Amino acid sequence: MTHILHVPGFPLSCYIDWLWYTDAPALYSREKILPAPNVDLMINFGEPFRVYEAGDKPPITCSESWSAGLQSRYTIVEFPASTNVLSVSFKPGGAYPFLRLPLSELQDQVVPLAALWGSFAAEVRDHLYEVPAATERIALLERLLLARLGEAPRGWDAVQFAVGKIAQHRGVLSIRALSSEMNMSQKHLIAQFKRVIGTAPKKLARIYRFQHLLAGIDPTQPVDWAELAHQLSYHDQSHFSKDLKAFTGLSPGRYLRQRREVLEASPEHARNLHHLAIG
Repeated sequence: MTHILHVPGFPLSCYIDWLWYTDAPALYSREKILPAPNVDLMINFGEPFRVYEAGDKPPITCSESWSAGLQSRYTIVEFPASTNVLSVSFKPGGAYPFLRLPLSELQDQVVPLAALWGSFAAEVRDHLYEVPAATERIALLERLLLARLGEAPRGWDAVQFAVGKIAQHRGVLSIRALSSEMNMSQKHLIAQFKRVIGTAPKKLARIYRFQHLLAGIDPTQPVDWAELAHQLSYHDQSHFSKDLKAFTGLSPGRYLRQRREVLEASPEHARNLHHLAIG
């Protein structure tokens, strides 16, 4: 049973937060994957995953390799009994030089990697499959990603400056004021964000604030929801509760109970705030 979290070296570190490998049995058969500002790429060597989107759509079967675009709502993932998967978590905008398409086309989508990379997707997976050791697989994936790395798109530095500001302010800032500070029209900034990040800056800011909302909840302690809403600059507790429910599908009380259940059953698993076990 192997878990490896690997931070790549330069220049991949400019675009990628980490590479992650696991061949461990799934602790839970189904989990809610909550929104985060990342785009993920998954290469699977085991049984298929199934992804359920909101509504009554049939599940998406993810077999070999796929990319999950920036998600602005939760999805439900059904895991195989045992996993054998290698994944890439891109920084905001970091996927663009590798996928080479406007990332808005992937927002709230899970897409087979072959639809983006053609035959290169199968070549990558086949090369990785031939390498049995996990550390060697990760090293090989780094080399393959370097071979795929294209030039940063026009406007990259400006977008990264804006993302840095949004992260610094925990998602609580005026996008109009930000565009003015950058000497850029709000319309142009939105267009650049949709192309490079995958969504508008206002929606990305909501996701960053949601990240801090999750981090601000200590399931081992009583939670003062009104105080937490104030700390995160929500207008009122009702607005706070509405945001939490929009991103998790749960009321604050139900979300806290579920977090506590996971913490009691598996403290290690509970560390990942963007995975919420449901079965």
